[in-house]
Amino acid sequence: MKSFDNIFFIGGIHGVGKGTICKEIAYKSELIHITASEVLKWSEISSSDNKLVENISSTQEKLIFGLNNLVDRDKKYLLDGHFCLLNSLNVPCKIDEETFDILNPRVISIVIDDVEKIAKRLENRDDKKYDIKVLSELQNMEIEYAKYLSRKYSVPFIEIMDNNYEQLLNITR
Repeated sequence: MKSFDNIFFIGGIHGVGKGTICKEIAYKSELIHITASEVLKWSEISSSDNKLVENISSTQEKLIFGLNNLVDRDKKYLLDGHFCLLNSLNVPCKIDEETFDILNPRVISIVIDDVEKIAKRLENRDDKKYDIKVLSELQNMEIEYAKYLSRKYSVPFIEIMDNNYEQLLNITR
């Protein structure tokens, strides 16, 4: 399968604020914002009342298939997704490396925030309590995996905190 060469990847755990930041970046750049969950039609892979994914590997295969049908090779995209997900047992798991091999991201960026703030946002949004320990473990795993992938592909690694996405915006120009 041919890899992409026009995707800027932005990750972070559910509720961290990726969507808001991506919309702002897309507005200020030529990037087209797409979310992995929209490509996947989230409702088909996870029940709506939680963030658990039954089969992470097959989900990523569906993502690649969906992107192949959606992405125009002559345009640049900001793909809003995850480096890790919670499996059906509520255990953080890394997305298969092969997925990122095919995505071939030009940049690896991650949005991070205080997990207590994230838990509150998720609780307000989903009307459900989230385990702060699990969210912290998930966010830390995402950060470490994102750094690893950045080194593997020799692409910039950008941490976005406090809504400061200028470094990513500058790279996209």
